[in-house]
Amino acid sequence: MINNIENMRKLHFFREKIKASVFFLIISVIGTIIIFDNLQAQEYTLKLGTLAPAGSSWFDKISEFKNEVETKTNGRIKIVIYSGGVAGDEIEMVRKMQSGKIQGAALIIKGMKEIAPELDFLDIPFMFKNYDEVRKIYNRMEKEIAEIFEKNGYILLGMSHHGFVKFFSTKEISSFYDLAKMRTWAWYGEPTIKNFLEILGVKPVYAEVVGLLSAIENGMVEVFQTSPLSCLTLQWCKLVKYCLDENYRYEPGLVVLKKDFFNSLPPDIRNAILESANKKVKELNLEIEKIQAEAENKLRAMGIKFVKPKKEEVEELKKKVREEMFKKVKNKELFQRFLKELGS
Repeated sequence: MINNIENMRKLHFFREKIKASVFFLIISVIGTIIIFDNLQAQEYTLKLGTLAPAGSSWFDKISEFKNEVETKTNGRIKIVIYSGGVAGDEIEMVRKMQSGKIQGAALIIKGMKEIAPELDFLDIPFMFKNYDEVRKIYNRMEKEIAEIFEKNGYILLGMSHHGFVKFFSTKEISSFYDLAKMRTWAWYGEPTIKNFLEILGVKPVYAEVVGLLSAIENGMVEVFQTSPLSCLTLQWCKLVKYCLDENYRYEPGLVVLKKDFFNSLPPDIRNAILESANKKVKELNLEIEKIQAEAENKLRAMGIKFVKPKKEEVEELKKKVREEMFKKVKNKELFQRFLKELGS
């Protein structure tokens, strides 16, 4: 009799234990579902800065990227674009990414060297002959370039074109050495431009991009360098009369996000960003290659005189660049790999 009572007590205890286990299991499942739903419903904001003004090809592609990502993620991430230098110049945008005020930026050469100085060779004068060579390098060195940004705390969404750069002038110009006689602009803190102007004996006038139009208008700057499309888009063309017709330097563009922000996003949002960015950068590069030529034709139609420098002068400068600027490259090993791929 005593044994029966004991067995019944144990059975009751076992049943109660099973009930408790099932109850806690149900609560756990419900909690997991709620957490998952909250994660799915959580909204994120990506603030992205750029110097590109509204209406430019660069801005238009960034806007398409924004719309596509927001649609793919059902609005779970909102992308806010600060265009036309609203978020500051390139250095200021980098500082704001580092402090978390913005999470990404579309940059050109100065911003790139601030976060990836190892790539300082990409805009050495006379390095690239055409866009085919640029594409070859981007395709063959894609992995190494992306790893440099990631090591430095950024996710590279894509390398784009700013374009091939020429010198534009408010006064007559026919030689690179004419720059030493004029008020020639340089982007403050940008070493490649500074080093090349030193070869020419130029004492540059420094200004930020956002203040350059004003500097040209008041005569503080007489010569500047940019791509034909930027000259047209930023309205600097209205003050220009001459162009030294030599694509002396290629300038890359790029879009980056802070790595810690990117890694904080759910996997599906990360994938949407990467897929859309990859597609839009490829579209942009093809478009830039086409419309840079169209922009140059428009500048010619405006009456700007394009003057070719002497071939002998260009060859002489190429030699001086090799002698003076190659040795200043920061990552010699990566630069040698670059030269090998470029020459193959």
